[in-house]
Amino acid sequence: MIWFMLIASLISALVSAYVGWRMHLPNLAIKRLVWGYLFVVWLLSTFAMSLRLFGIINDATDILAWFVYLNMGFFSLLSIAYVMIDIFHLFTQKIKPNPERRQFMSSTVSLGVLSGVGITTGLGFEQAVGGAIIKEVQVPLGNVPVPLQKLKIVQFTDLHIGPMIKKEYVETLVQQMNALDADMIVMTGDLVDGSVARLKHDVAPLARLKAKYGKFFVTGNHEYYSGAEDWIAEMQRLGFIVLLNEHQLIEVDGAKLLMAGVTDYRADRHLASHQTSPKKAMENAPDADVKILLAHQPKSIFEAAEVGFDLQISGHTHGGQYYPWNFIAKMANPYIKGLHLHDDKTWIYVSPGTGYWGPPIRLGNEPEITLIKLV
Repeated sequence: MIWFMLIASLISALVSAYVGWRMHLPNLAIKRLVWGYLFVVWLLSTFAMSLRLFGIINDATDILAWFVYLNMGFFSLLSIAYVMIDIFHLFTQKIKPNPERRQFMSSTVSLGVLSGVGITTGLGFEQAVGGAIIKEVQVPLGNVPVPLQKLKIVQFTDLHIGPMIKKEYVETLVQQMNALDADMIVMTGDLVDGSVARLKHDVAPLARLKAKYGKFFVTGNHEYYSGAEDWIAEMQRLGFIVLLNEHQLIEVDGAKLLMAGVTDYRADRHLASHQTSPKKAMENAPDADVKILLAHQPKSIFEAAEVGFDLQISGHTHGGQYYPWNFIAKMANPYIKGLHLHDDKTWIYVSPGTGYWGPPIRLGNEPEITLIKLV
């Protein structure tokens, strides 16, 4: 965790320095003011990460998180805009306007970039915090018994209840999901960023979720940063069936559905006994018409396909959340968003998430509650 903090702090410093260097500022006083602000943002972001590392979390650190993450989002988008401009300049460097025209163009472009990034940040913020959409996904498994075709499986994932997402947002989600009259509700990890003691009040509305055949939960990587064993106990107290490399058989009018779940793909780095295993989740499983695996990370799809699951439901990637992180997410995961057929035998649906992590920004990537139907 400390290495992550150091790397994040270094990247933040480089982004801040690049933005400060690239901004076209009219005089020395404004330059000093901007550089001072960039330094304060970097310092506070490093301070905020250090507080979380040492477990110092309270209302003041939550307020600090809003300031730090909003600035991080704005300056990361601004740095990308400047990179694109610099690339453009590389291809047009042979064109040399007179000094006065160059000065005018630089000032105009700088103002335009700041305005554009400001508007983009605002739109991304609205999309991130404005609430989740309901998205229906039909999974064409083939030969699905009629009783299972009538099932409504509702997924929410990557909610990241913590310094920025609180009880009010959770209450709204609970109302939305209960209105869907779900047969099963599945939470595929990264529910929280913080301890049970700190967030118990904020997750409490989840106890009111209703599903005919049960509520299911699997761990994500952030549960292991926040005390996984405590959160497993809390989710059970809230009425969830926690699947730790386990399965349950659900019978619907004579048709059988196997609902299995695995621990996070990297869980064994934190708890050796939680090493993920789709194979173990399938052990001694009875015959079933449809076999579904809940797995936080899409990377579980390789073993899920090998052991014969028909569908894997995942999250983790946030769909990249916003540019350019979608490209990084694509490099780190086999699938980052949507429905895919893996190796011509196992379907996988990857939700872009129901909350957000880090900067409260989403672009072209709305938070969603997913209504999954088997067809």
